[in-house]
Amino acid sequence: MPIDGSVMIDDPVQSSFPPSRVYKVIQQLHGDEQANEYLRRAREDLFAFNRNIGEVDVLTEIINAMGLDGEAIVKQADAPTGHALLQEDIAMAAKLGARGFPTIIMINKENKGVKIVGSRPMEYYVEGLKQVLDEETLQSVEQPSLAALLQQEKMLFSKEIEVMYDMNQAAFQSFVEEQLTSEEYEAKELLGETYLVSTK
Repeated sequence: MPIDGSVMIDDPVQSSFPPSRVYKVIQQLHGDEQANEYLRRAREDLFAFNRNIGEVDVLTEIINAMGLDGEAIVKQADAPTGHALLQEDIAMAAKLGARGFPTIIMINKENKGVKIVGSRPMEYYVEGLKQVLDEETLQSVEQPSLAALLQQEKMLFSKEIEVMYDMNQAAFQSFVEEQLTSEEYEAKELLGETYLVSTK
């Protein structure tokens, strides 16, 4: 997604710990799917819409918009429980030797693993999976339709769609028109980039 970045001048995020603790509390109370949705919404607010996700009111609003109790979750995230949950993740990362970002660690049932550090082409991840899994069990998963992906994510930036469906920027508009009806989305613009908002 596009990144404006002016929030770091106008209203800088002082620490990544508060939104990270919120993630851990949502994960514990509501599971990975809700936690990952929160992570997506927090990224949108920070990077594209210049909102300080270190602030209690912004975090509360993001969580409330997901249909959860933002005030209660933010309060729990700031309590010893939230701190402990985040510290467990930090300790696990240190134990696994994750020092770069991103670090992807794949481990099989026999506790044999592969670590991939830094942003890499898809082939690296496929090769990593082959090393930890039986090659016969590897099957590529069909990409979701654009309609299904937009309904799941609620908002998608043009660059995300271009990367997901392996197309160049010139093909974006015609692809969207082929895949979606006008009732399924609203197109908007931010930082010179088109983004789609689900209307379903």
